[in-house]
Amino acid sequence: MAEEINEKVLCVLKKNKTTNQIEIEYIEIENPISLIINKFTSICISNESTLQQIMNFIKTTKELDVLNGSHRYCKYLNGSFQAFDASSADTIDEIIEREKLMLFNKKSDPEHYNLEQNIYLFKRELMEKYILWSKAFSISRTYQICQEDKSILTFSHRINGWSNPVYQLTSNFSVELKTNFGYGRSSYFYTKLRYKKIEIVPLSEWIEYEYAKFSEIVRYTQSHILKNEYWLEAMEFAKVACNLSITNEDKFIQKFILDECEKMVSGLEVIFSKEHFSFKTRERVEYKIDKKGHALVEFRGEKISGALEFVSKILEYERIISIKTFLRRIETCSKRIQPILIDEAKILQSKLESLVTERSEFKPKYELVVAKNADYNKKRVDLEKQMLSNGQLDADGINTDLVGLEFYKLYPSYQEFRQEFKKVTDSYRILNEHIKNYKKILRNILLYEKRIADYFEKRD
Repeated sequence: MAEEINEKVLCVLKKNKTTNQIEIEYIEIENPISLIINKFTSICISNESTLQQIMNFIKTTKELDVLNGSHRYCKYLNGSFQAFDASSADTIDEIIEREKLMLFNKKSDPEHYNLEQNIYLFKRELMEKYILWSKAFSISRTYQICQEDKSILTFSHRINGWSNPVYQLTSNFSVELKTNFGYGRSSYFYTKLRYKKIEIVPLSEWIEYEYAKFSEIVRYTQSHILKNEYWLEAMEFAKVACNLSITNEDKFIQKFILDECEKMVSGLEVIFSKEHFSFKTRERVEYKIDKKGHALVEFRGEKISGALEFVSKILEYERIISIKTFLRRIETCSKRIQPILIDEAKILQSKLESLVTERSEFKPKYELVVAKNADYNKKRVDLEKQMLSNGQLDADGINTDLVGLEFYKLYPSYQEFRQEFKKVTDSYRILNEHIKNYKKILRNILLYEKRIADYFEKRD
């Protein structure tokens, strides 16, 4: 059923008045002009039909007029510029202009321009356009049906733009469906739960994802993949959470608060002993990675010091249940990593100074080969000009191999120099990369140590 969501059905949340439980149901998306669209499709795919026939069908079939207007419909939830305007009048104008253009192209280049193929492709384009318009029209009608049904708490959609309706499902529990579809990389699909007006945060994600940001994690309780079928996941998540909060408050607190705290804190504690890690991507694909040396210390510092940013969110849970033990464990981890970060910064600073000195000593040799290579390049350009002037080369198609052979005859030492040039420039590039990498790691480690120091200074 998940693959039919927003295509054939809307997925909805309803409250059962008898059981007081939240349930998932499906509302069929009905298309009142489906027969008309099917007939239009048949005309478009027919090899015998003409553009004039298609245009006449649009003109005379008044049922198609219901499609006219603006549609906030996302063909793809993660796509860009998904909303569109539908107009049969504009389509008729487009058919007239496109037909004129195709006939002109055929007349201008009769041997190479395939008029039949281009008409076929345009007919398919028109067919797909009206199918899309009818889908947008049909789902909009179904939205209205859901909005008018007071028993429906929320429903799936594919509307472009920002939306975050909050549904107070019980006196203690609310769910917020935060969507921003049709805006490319800015698109998102979140579910946020609130229990007793406290936002529930997925603290475990700080450990489960290699690259995670506090500013993103606190925006939701669960994030969903930007595909229509993941509406079922969002609805199931909201249903389970709400029903659990009603039937067993202790289990709800254990699952969504205590377990999340434990996953994050225990994850921080084992980071000290691990070098082999398993993470997941935002598409839920797991991967493994090893971290060693400076990168491992940097990672430990990032995760442990970063956990301090979540302290203010964790403290909010104190209104529901005691979480002091989790705070103490986070602080213990931070105190444990702090001297390691300080020592690592000293080691990195020393290595950086040595690398910078090495680069300074190596730089004259690097500049020498660069200047020598530039001189050789100039000689090659001059040789090419000379060969063009004396007729050895064709200006319309320069034979670079011929230039190369002549160049090697004149400058036989260049072959040996090329090897030296590559060796020296590669060494200099690697030195620069090491310096750049060490600077980045040092900058991060100093930042993580300062974050820890600032936290305890403010706390004290």
